[in-house]
Amino acid sequence: MNLLTPKDVITLVIAYGITLISIVWFKTRTEKHTEGFLAANRNVPLWRGALSIAVTWVWAPAIFVCSLQSYTKGLPGIFWFTAPNIICFFVFAPLGIRLRKLVPKGYTLPEFVSVRFPGSKGAHIAFLLVFFGYQQGAIVINTLAGGTLLNTISGINIDLAIIAMAFIALSYSLLSGLRASILTDVIQMCMLLGIAFVLIPWCISAAGGWQSVVAGLGGVDGQHRNIFDPWLAFSLGIPMTLSLISGPIGDQVFFQRAIAVKEKDIAKTFVYGGLLFGLVPITLSLLGFIGADRVSHGLLTVSDPQVVGPIVVGSLLPKGALYAFTLMAFAGLCSTLDSSLCAISSLGSIDIYRRYMHPHANDRQTLKAARICMLAMTILGTAIALCKPKLLWCFLAYGALASAGLFPTIFALYWKRLTANGVCWAIILSLIIGTPLSIYANIVDNPYLIVAASALSVLIGLLVCLFSGYTNKGDDFDYAHLVQPEAVAVESA
Repeated sequence: MNLLTPKDVITLVIAYGITLISIVWFKTRTEKHTEGFLAANRNVPLWRGALSIAVTWVWAPAIFVCSLQSYTKGLPGIFWFTAPNIICFFVFAPLGIRLRKLVPKGYTLPEFVSVRFPGSKGAHIAFLLVFFGYQQGAIVINTLAGGTLLNTISGINIDLAIIAMAFIALSYSLLSGLRASILTDVIQMCMLLGIAFVLIPWCISAAGGWQSVVAGLGGVDGQHRNIFDPWLAFSLGIPMTLSLISGPIGDQVFFQRAIAVKEKDIAKTFVYGGLLFGLVPITLSLLGFIGADRVSHGLLTVSDPQVVGPIVVGSLLPKGALYAFTLMAFAGLCSTLDSSLCAISSLGSIDIYRRYMHPHANDRQTLKAARICMLAMTILGTAIALCKPKLLWCFLAYGALASAGLFPTIFALYWKRLTANGVCWAIILSLIIGTPLSIYANIVDNPYLIVAASALSVLIGLLVCLFSGYTNKGDDFDYAHLVQPEAVAVESA
């Protein structure tokens, strides 16, 4: 269904990329200091931080899966996607505050782990597997989503679209890191909300009014109007909730924002960010309901439910509206991509380069390592995306990956009896057992296995951490010595 020509899309992508790169260049230039590149100087204002973390969470699922869920599974589909997505911000806030209090001059959660468990490479490396894996998954799923969108609406070569998506985000991220990411995040969130608040009411009007939305509340088969449908609460609600609540806790992007915003504003930043984010899936889900109604009446054909949103827009509105939708989707996907690249740069430069390769590296050397890591992980993630795995598989599979770090992170931040071996084995066992099971369960599309895999990843981490703490015969850890500005620098050196 080619709604735009390949020339239209190429022009749009080039213009978008040049605009963002130019804004970053003129506003931030090339960042030459570690504090600015990795932590935005730790003084990001409240609303800028809230807009940044909100749009950073508007990844491919928020753009595409929300309308997919409302189209295929009606009200319960979008409820079980949106509610945990908003709640996860509130759950994360105290963890961000805790990390900032314990290591005010730190950069990453795995870096804190290396100080919390001094001398234990196993615990540190286990956390790096989760945190690097999660960011790699974000690169894959967002480049793939962008490529799929452009291919669906224009017929442009999907491989070329995936590569272009990655190149744009990488280009301006390399300039000034987190400062560039937060600057573009604010622009992208304003663009996203502005376009959505125009296009969605316009689509509703063109479809015949709110009766079209109401008629589609049951999904394309009309059977899903009960939000608390027991089967969907089990098969969809449990894995969605576990993966979405775990997501930010295994996501360096969230911890990096907690480090970057003003310390007194951390809680408000994530509360406001969660509420701002919620506007996006709630609004875009209406396209799925409209699509369900029109398909049921034979007025529309949806060949791929993953992109029902742009198909509805293209069928109801003029060509210019599809340009706007494409820009909106690009804004959300690029914001997540550049944030993931910045998270990767901090993990690579601080947790690998400074810790294991060059403990006394200066700013120039650290930033060089950060940029090299960005480039390498972008190439790897793009290569995986070119294999074209299914979006929903990616989403649920790397949700299981984040689940492996849920309880180890919480206990490491709060429980003084937790041991390094406990953390290490909790993560490793969750990854070995839960993640492959989750991937297999989604491939065979077995709902019982999907639920079991999601629960198992979390449960293993909980039980192993509890066993480790309660059988710990050594001295309890003393958090007091961590609350020093120089703590991380001293320990890592």
